[in-house]
Amino acid sequence: LVETLQPKLLLLDFDRTLCSTKSGASPLPKKALHSKSKEGYVHSIDPDLKAAVLAHQAFGCAHVVTRNPHKEDIQTFLKMHGLQILAVHVHVVPKKVAKGSYIQEHFNLGKEDDDTILFVDDDVRELSVDPWLRTSPRVHRILFVRGFL
Repeated sequence: LVETLQPKLLLLDFDRTLCSTKSGASPLPKKALHSKSKEGYVHSIDPDLKAAVLAHQAFGCAHVVTRNPHKEDIQTFLKMHGLQILAVHVHVVPKKVAKGSYIQEHFNLGKEDDDTILFVDDDVRELSVDPWLRTSPRVHRILFVRGFL
């Protein structure tokens, strides 16, 4: 999809989308447990979304847009997984602010119709609550569900 749309911006949620973390947890293992998180395993990056980020470098810039407050841990985690380019583009959206409003405010969105945005999130509310995000022809919204094997 990234290669087909060639979006100017690829915007990815973190928890339960790019990463296996849930509910704002740190992606890094707790030091007391050395290699285990509270769920009993080390968190992972979704391989398909990682591939999308790497493929997207030819077309534009990828960003993490998340409510997870562990920004520095997320950046470290992304670097550990070979996504240094994404690690410098982590945005924490404040509570009670719609992600669509945050995107409009914090990203330089030109008026050009060909500047498309691909926004990937696991929460249908994040993809639909903001009127601009819901109705803009430039925004392609993807509801993401991590696969279970």
